Amino acid sequence: MSYNLTGKHLIAGQWVAGEQTFQSEPAHGPANTFPVGTPALVDQAARAAEEAFWSYGYSTREERAKFLNRIADEIDARGAEITEIGTQETGLPEARLNGERGRTLASFACLPAISLPVIILIAVMTKRFRIAPPCRARICV
Repeated sequence: MSYNLTGKHLIAGQWVAGEQTFQSEPAHGPANTFPVGTPALVDQAARAAEEAFWSYGYSTREERAKFLNRIADEIDARGAEITEIGTQETGLPEARLNGERGRTLASFACLPAISLPVIILIAVMTKRFRIAPPCRARICV
């Protein structure tokens, strides 16, 4: 396999080792060891996310767009690795996971390009009238 699992959680930019691990039970392929997300680690991550809001939450749309595009680029660059572990762990076909990744990347591109009222309107329209969101392309900043 080409991916490298750290066996740690990424919390507030730091790799945090847990005391407990568990072995995955993949549909096929080798089992992997993952860290257990204990209540204490979840609390630590939630507190870090709340603290991060004060900088990220007040950043400009352009800054958020660049940030989300960087994440999308990383997901896209590691697409084969993500699909490999995904097919092993879930048993889903590669084409399905590639499609899910494409929809995820399109969502990353959509969010910072529009304002909160428009996001709420799209969510309501999508749920109530089953209308697909209009965004399909990466944003330009």
